[in-house]
Formats: sequence, C-alpha cells, structure tokens
Amino acid sequence: MVIISASLAPRVLPAPPLARRPSHAQRTAPRRAASVRPVAAAAEAVAAPAAARKVSPAVLPGTPAPGEPFPFTSEQLIAKAQAVHAGDTGIQDESVLSPEFKFEFPIVKMDRAAYLKTVRGFTFKQGIPNLSSNAYGWSVDPYEPNRVWFFIRTTGTHTGPFKFGSTTFAATNVDIQGPPEVCSYTFDKEGKVTSFTGGYVADNRVGNTDGLGAAFGILAAIGVKVPRPGSLGWTVATTLNRVQQAVAKLTGNVD
Repeated sequence: MVIISASLAPRVLPAPPLARRPSHAQRTAPRRAASVRPVAAAAEAVAAPAAARKVSPAVLPGTPAPGEPFPFTSEQLIAKAQAVHAGDTGIQDESVLSPEFKFEFPIVKMDRAAYLKTVRGFTFKQGIPNLSSNAYGWSVDPYEPNRVWFFIRTTGTHTGPFKFGSTTFAATNVDIQGPPEVCSYTFDKEGKVTSFTGGYVADNRVGNTDGLGAAFGILAAIGVKVPRPGSLGWTVATTLNRVQQAVAKLTGNVD
C-alpha cells in the first residue's frame, strides 16, 4: 500500500475573491472630477481679473464726471457752503437755493417750496435764543466734487416757548446737547444748492437727545416722547408721513 506523503498531496488553493462591481459614485467620480476641473479653472480665470478690478464708488445722478471741470475750487465751494449754513440754509436768503432744491432728511423730504414754507414756520430760535449748530469738519467729497460735507453738534437752552408744526412747547430751561450729525450741501454749476442732507447721527451715545438728530433731537431733549429709530412707533410715524405726502401730491394740496 502506497502511502502518499502529506507534503506531496495536492493542495486545494482558495478561490480568488470575486471582483466587486464599482459603485455609481466610484464610476462617475472620474467624470465629475474631469468636468469640475475646467469649471474651476474658468472661475479662477474670471476671479483673477475681477479681484484686480477697481469698482468705482456710487455717486448722485448729475455728479460731474471724473475729469469734468467744475467752476469752483474746493476752497470756494467750502466758503459757499459755510455762507449758506450761516444764512440758515435759504431761510434768510432763498436765492442760494436752486429751483430743483431738495431737502433730504431721514424722515422728512421736501421740495424747495415745501421746505421754505415749513421751516419758516419753526420758531426754535425764539424759544432757544442761544441755539447753535457748532458746525465743523468742512470738506469736499473726493468722489462728488460738487458736494460739501460737514458735522454739527446742536446746543442751546430752552428758555422760552417755540412752535414746531401746530404745537407750541413751553420753556423747560433744559440745556440741549445734540450728538454729532452728518450733513451735506450739493451745488450746481451756478453755485446754487441743489440738495441739503442732514439728521444722520454719527454716534447716538453722545448728548441728551435720545440718539436723535435735527428737530426731533431738540424735541427729545426737552422731554417730548419721540419714537426711537427702528421702533414700531418710529415705523408707523415715518410711514404715515410718507402716505400724507403722497396723498397731498395726488390731491394737489402740497403746501
């Protein structure tokens, strides 16, 4: 009987593992990568010049184009702005205001006729004889060569009655200390004021006007409950004001 050595016995080799079919993600990954690479390259090509391109700041319509001559130097324009401000922005001499003049404050916006009639009805200086804007920081806008910017910090003492709208406010003897506000005058080529902006508070932590500027700041300082910007009361008041203005224009009852 022949005995076959174990070492010579045929070995049963394990079957090779079955090849797994690649998943859909594995099959499509090379194609996706190939398609993404050109898109990414194109995006980088577009982003490179865009990052290097300078975007010009926005300016008001009618602003002189870069290089376009303007008939006044910066010094002359600042002197004009200071003279306009000293004359209460057209109240003493309305000839400084262009026929297209616009009063552009956060809540109230008026044309020339409405502005003159409304503001001439205010009697702040009768009740606050030492009222002062304390204007400072006069400068010509480098992007709008026909606009002069400046700051004010309103002060005064409420020693007598004054009228605002249809209401008269009795003296409170309160010292008024307003926050810094940003204002501007825009001029045309004839040197007339085409717009007056203001009432924009630069730091509402300063003063005793509850963070408000312009006439509303004065009212807040003497104890009038004026809605704060952003509050529901403020939103209702500003919306009502715009609606009243729109109705007045539609009906022809613009003062």
